[in-house]
Amino acid sequence: MAKSAFRLQLEDAIKQRHSAVHPWSEAWYSGKLNKHLLGEWVKQHYHFVMPTSRMFAATYGNCEGIVGQAGFAAVRHSELLLDFAEHCGKTRQEIIDAQVNGELLPETLGLQSWCWRQSRRPFVEAIAAINVGLESQVPVVYAKTTPPLIEKYGFTEEEVTFFRLHIVADQEHGERAFNIVEKYAVTAEQKATCVRLVKEATMMRRLYLDGLYNKYLLNPALKAA
Repeated sequence: MAKSAFRLQLEDAIKQRHSAVHPWSEAWYSGKLNKHLLGEWVKQHYHFVMPTSRMFAATYGNCEGIVGQAGFAAVRHSELLLDFAEHCGKTRQEIIDAQVNGELLPETLGLQSWCWRQSRRPFVEAIAAINVGLESQVPVVYAKTTPPLIEKYGFTEEEVTFFRLHIVADQEHGERAFNIVEKYAVTAEQKATCVRLVKEATMMRRLYLDGLYNKYLLNPALKAA
């Protein structure tokens, strides 16, 4: 079945600023990171995705007539990410306490705040912003970042379970989100708002990665730690 013009607009908004082609992602693919830096990524990523996972639940819970997200629960999601942190040499508590210890980057805090604001929007706008704009990018990103974890960084298949599961789960979630937005954004104004929010989401995700890139890859001392 041919895709609608609206679906193509949403997809194009993502492609224009996809995180898969960000310098941080490209450094990851090419083996320029190390386990210390991957652990620092977990420290930021945990505090982006955990609140956002709860926001997903709240958003879907407010959607009358829409079944909530399937897939593994947020607690399973967090445990897998904390497992990976340990394989990078970080303790679970170090990751969990990063925000109260003042270790989150401004860009991470900005993405947190942006997601919180979007979750309070009308449900179709919230899903466009968070699920389409952010979550639907994950399968492409992780499909590229996962093989180097084994081939270049020395992790085992079991140690990268977090990434393997998300390639499948977020592809399903992302497609469901596209379908919901196409079904419930019916006016020209609603569609334009959804496209704008998807563009914002891609910009915010790239700014979040800018924070990691600027701190850890533009600072040789930190890179070598």
